[in-house]
Amino acid sequence: MITIPTELLRALVAVADAGGVTRAAEALGRTQPAVSLQIKRLEEAVGQKLFDRSNRAFGLTPAGGTMTGYARRILLLHDEAVARVMRPEPAGAVRVGLPNDFAVTFLPGILGKFSVEFPEVSLEVGCALSHSLLDALDAGDHEMVVAMTGAGGHPAAARIWRERLVWCGAKGVGADDGGPVPLIAYPEGCTYRKRMTDALERSGRAWRVVYVSPSLAGLTAAVQAGLGVTALSEHTAPAALISASAGLPRLAHVSVGLYVGEGLSDAAVHLANFMIAALDDAHGPVQESP
Repeated sequence: MITIPTELLRALVAVADAGGVTRAAEALGRTQPAVSLQIKRLEEAVGQKLFDRSNRAFGLTPAGGTMTGYARRILLLHDEAVARVMRPEPAGAVRVGLPNDFAVTFLPGILGKFSVEFPEVSLEVGCALSHSLLDALDAGDHEMVVAMTGAGGHPAAARIWRERLVWCGAKGVGADDGGPVPLIAYPEGCTYRKRMTDALERSGRAWRVVYVSPSLAGLTAAVQAGLGVTALSEHTAPAALISASAGLPRLAHVSVGLYVGEGLSDAAVHLANFMIAALDDAHGPVQESP
């Protein structure tokens, strides 16, 4: 069994985030040759190439993606352990981005429990579609986000879970009566929306979008009014919505990930680990991070 020094894992994450050794070296305050040597040492230790050096993009290999996901989780736990000993009570504000339905129905309980355990930490929560949340993370507007993707994820993933989608709608709405299936959806770019249209097109069913809303409350009201059907994750679908799977094709799963930015504060590290533990409990066995 090999033991990998944490500085090698930090170098890996830095290069993955920066998209190259030069910018990673600047972020780490080290020379480019020193960081290149750390990556070489890590690749030799695991016996795998972690970066594809065949083009200028310097992207992660499949093994590199897997290793980077584990590296983020190891470093999060390492940094929390150090912070707990040196500064037992984390404090400060953490900027978190959440998909609208997760923010309304699923994560408030998790964030509430965190606030009780760490009362000196304040949470600044923003809601948007997943692709916008990941853009905001890259821009430094959030320290961490929960986001959904079609498959796999994003290099900043600390953990990825699989989420099952369910159809929701009034009884009989969307049944195969020969007409287009009326869809209630989030705006363009939403993973749920794409899952619905992809499933219907694969099954040869016509569809039309009859109602668009950026909020879960708007979708819920439209479904309850019988305007059409929508898709939501099984963890966020309100109990008031009626399952409407009869006559509709099966929906593909989505990947739900916790994505973290660079240079997390002690408070953000504590929150990331807290959310990972809570989402692990909710989702059961996890997928490997990309």
